[in-house]
Amino acid sequence: MASYIKPDDGRLVINSTLNFTDLNAIVDTESALLVKGGAYINNDLYIGGTLIANGDIITIGNTGGSLTLNSNISSDVIPTATNNYNLGSNNKQWDKIYANKILMTQITSNVGTEVSIDNGVSYITSVTNVSPTLPDGELGQLITIVATEALSNPVTLTPANGLGYTTVTFNNLGDSIYLMWTPNGWAIISHFRTSIT
Repeated sequence: MASYIKPDDGRLVINSTLNFTDLNAIVDTESALLVKGGAYINNDLYIGGTLIANGDIITIGNTGGSLTLNSNISSDVIPTATNNYNLGSNNKQWDKIYANKILMTQITSNVGTEVSIDNGVSYITSVTNVSPTLPDGELGQLITIVATEALSNPVTLTPANGLGYTTVTFNNLGDSIYLMWTPNGWAIISHFRTSIT
């Protein structure tokens, strides 16, 4: 059985002096309106006060919608999992980023037979193959490769596509290179003591 409220003028007004007495309460019996169960709003919903969504999963909008924030954000914005989500995309990029500090990924990897392009920093170590490879990246991607251990043998890195060079050789502790992926290959932004051929 369903019950309906049909106000004569199309509007239902609840006048009450009651409001939330405890903003952290899940169910507050001092509220002017208490709904036990789900609620579906077929049209717009306007809230003139504080909105508290006390749930584990909150979904806003759909793929064709948009979200407008007219207020400041007063908390961290943290993803639920590391290395799973992007800010923007190749087709929809942010125009400018204003930040006091920009910290590149803190996740590093030791190079074996191939440099991982999933991490921003890769270490050449004593277990690195003497001839590792570097696969293609994504447009604008930046990576750093550095020898973090003394090398008993030179390590010669061969990119699948180097922009104006073929190999990069690491000979000593501290040898490093900073690369950016372009439409035509990995471009060298800077390097320290590595041999470029």
